[in-house]
Amino acid sequence: MDTDHSAITEPFRRLEVFTGVGRRRTWRDEDKARIVDEIGTSGDSVCAVARRHGLSPQQLFGWRRQLRESEAGRSGADGLQFVPAVVDVGSPLGSRRVHQ
Repeated sequence: MDTDHSAITEPFRRLEVFTGVGRRRTWRDEDKARIVDEIGTSGDSVCAVARRHGLSPQQLFGWRRQLRESEAGRSGADGLQFVPAVVDVGSPLGSRRVHQ
């Protein structure tokens, strides 16, 4: 049995060639939200959705975290209310001194 491996004895394997400028893609917020929403609506795993869109799963997890944080920030700001504080200068507690 011949155990030598060479280009002659092994079949051709898949080779990918990336051409063009290697730069980062920019995604609109609407597209990010749509892709993240696809995780829940399609029932597919994060890896499957990432593969479908040519993303890494880590990128998708990051987008999902950013979306949750922005929604939490918005809902917290909507529920935030201020109450006016009133100080009565003439009250006995305001003029009371502490003796040591």
